[in-house]
Amino acid sequence: MAAGCLLALTLTLFQSLLIRPSSEEPFPSAVTIKSWVDKMQEDLVTLAKTASGVNQLVDIYEKYQDLYTVEPNNARQLVEIAARDIEKLLSNRSKALVVTGHGGQVPVIPAPLEAEAGRTA
Repeated sequence: MAAGCLLALTLTLFQSLLIRPSSEEPFPSAVTIKSWVDKMQEDLVTLAKTASGVNQLVDIYEKYQDLYTVEPNNARQLVEIAARDIEKLLSNRSKALVVTGHGGQVPVIPAPLEAEAGRTA
C-alpha cells in the first residue's frame, strides 16, 4: 500500500513537471501591484467623495462664502449652557409628572424610577 501511494505521488509530481502552466506571463511585479493598489485607492476616494456629496458642499461653501462667519467659542460656556438647558428640560418633565388632587400634590413616578428614587433618598 505504501508503495502504491509513493508511486502515485511520484507520478503526480512528474506529471506536474511536464505540464506547462496555461499562462506564459510571470506573476506581476511588486511595482505593478503597487500601482494597481494606488489606482484602486484613488478610485475609492473619488467614489466616496461623489457618493457623500462632499464636493458639492465645498462648491456651495465657496459660492456663498461671504454669507458665513467663523467665530471663536468658549467650550466651557457651551457645556454650561447645554447643562442648564438639560436641567430645565428635566425640571419641566418632573413638573409634568406631578398630579394635583387628593388634597395636595402627588408625584407620579414610573416604577423603574421609583426604585432609583428610593436609593438616592
